[in-house]
Amino acid sequence: MRWSLPLGRVFGIALRLHFTFLLLVAFIGYQGFLARGVSGAGWAVGLVLAVFACVVLHELGHSVVAQRLGVEVRSITLLPIGGVAALRSIPENPWHEMAITVAGPLMNLVVAGVLLPVTGWPREFLWVHYPDDLPGLLRTLVGVNLGLFVFNFIPAFPMDGGRMLRALLAMWMSYRRATVVAATAGQALAVLFIVAGLKFSVMWIVLGAFIFLAAEGEEKTVKMRSVLREVEVADVMTREVVTVTPQTPIRDVLAAMYRTGQDDFPVMEGERLVGLVTRPVVIQTVNQRGEAVPVAEIMDPDPPVLSPRNNVAWVHEQVMSEHYQGFPVLENGRLVGLLTPDNISRYLLLQESLKGWRPVRATTPTPPPATAVVPPVATPPPPPKSAPPTVPS
Repeated sequence: MRWSLPLGRVFGIALRLHFTFLLLVAFIGYQGFLARGVSGAGWAVGLVLAVFACVVLHELGHSVVAQRLGVEVRSITLLPIGGVAALRSIPENPWHEMAITVAGPLMNLVVAGVLLPVTGWPREFLWVHYPDDLPGLLRTLVGVNLGLFVFNFIPAFPMDGGRMLRALLAMWMSYRRATVVAATAGQALAVLFIVAGLKFSVMWIVLGAFIFLAAEGEEKTVKMRSVLREVEVADVMTREVVTVTPQTPIRDVLAAMYRTGQDDFPVMEGERLVGLVTRPVVIQTVNQRGEAVPVAEIMDPDPPVLSPRNNVAWVHEQVMSEHYQGFPVLENGRLVGLLTPDNISRYLLLQESLKGWRPVRATTPTPPPATAVVPPVATPPPPPKSAPPTVPS
């Protein structure tokens, strides 16, 4: 996620802190200062950091179980609204999703259970106040963790209870339909939060807006994946691909970007793919070393390649998250196309504009690509020379 600071790795998972989280810490610290001076600011900031440490444990609960079930977890990012775990893919096995989902709230229950014998039962359950000392902080932390445990089991997206609801529904209906039902429940809850916020607190409105957008985003993601699952790379890839050679100077590559709209260029020696040169690398090289550098010095000699028979949903989840924008498509060792995010976005847009996202498969075999080393610039002919005017006698 952009604008986030790395904090390290736990169980191989990158921990990141979004810069907006620092704004929350500053705001809470200021509120504590207004209430009880410097000491109040210190305890308020300590409470925020302790709560978000519990949020990290919550997300690690999800992530570690996901890893055990074969789902790759790239990172956990801390935001003012909580933690977000970036999973490479969403498990569609209902039992796997239930196991991953339950693990998060159980971590909050464990934290509360460990602290409860020391602090006693908290005076407030769902109400957070600024502590005055360590016992008060720990007692508040027990209440926060119990509140997170209960709140996350509300059966609506994006809370964990919504994912539990989807997993249960997916045992009797399609995964896509189960997502629609859970997302609708989440949006209904969001509307209630917003209406309540008009009377009680603007924070309820913010929380309601977040829930509504998150539920909508989850529904769109699942809908998109269900469409792409029926599509192969050959159905959406670009077949007319401009290629370059290792000897091509990057000034010609830059010119081809202007004229073709293509950002990444396969590097060919005859009919053999030997690398890929990408737009960010070209721009960086032009700025630092000039335009005469040959492609051979900056290309990636081992780029990821696809097969025309690869499933586009798998490609989108496994590959599109990398820094590449274009992926060469090889068939029997021969370049037959290039797949870009624009190809996928255009396909989804057209399908959504047709009849209910119904996939349209290509019915013709894959033709050979019209590849060419950087095409020449069409130069207009010079204007004809006109005769000098004559002076009438």
